[in-house]
Amino acid sequence: MTPLVTERLEVRNFRVDDAPALREMVLQYQASAYAVYDHKWPTSADEIRGVAEWFAGGDRFLAVCLRETGRFIGFVSLGATEGTHDTAYSLGYCFDFDYHGRGYATEACQVALDHAFDALGADKVTTGTAAANQPSCRLLARLGFRRVGEQTTSFWTNADGAPIEFLAYSFVLDRADRIGASSRG
Repeated sequence: MTPLVTERLEVRNFRVDDAPALREMVLQYQASAYAVYDHKWPTSADEIRGVAEWFAGGDRFLAVCLRETGRFIGFVSLGATEGTHDTAYSLGYCFDFDYHGRGYATEACQVALDHAFDALGADKVTTGTAAANQPSCRLLARLGFRRVGEQTTSFWTNADGAPIEFLAYSFVLDRADRIGASSRG
């Protein structure tokens, strides 16, 4: 895929040499309060290298890097959603906590959404997050997503194997909402 470039960022295909920075971010994320709301990531250097190799094998997972330095600061993902009548994609993201609060996630996700609607022909993009992850909920609101559902869910993350239940929100951004937001903005 041709890199997506913004004023401050380059959103590009993963490379295997992104593995050390990806591992640093994953270790940081796994130690955070938000990790309980997600599947566990592998954390060894070899496992993360394998993840980076897998990410580098396609266009679904995109590395987000600072244009000025090339530093990896996170990733976005755009995966085709199966089993729908619309052309739908699912958005995911994770960013190094050292770069939170600077608008990088908004900028990277916006250029990924532009790519989904303009280049990939998406009719809608879906995503979800834990209700307790308020920074992610605010990001999705800034991007124009509508909350369309909620459900109690769980992941088996406790050391003793007990599930941790939590409230999760689902969101959608469809082409009509995006066009309406653009004409108002």
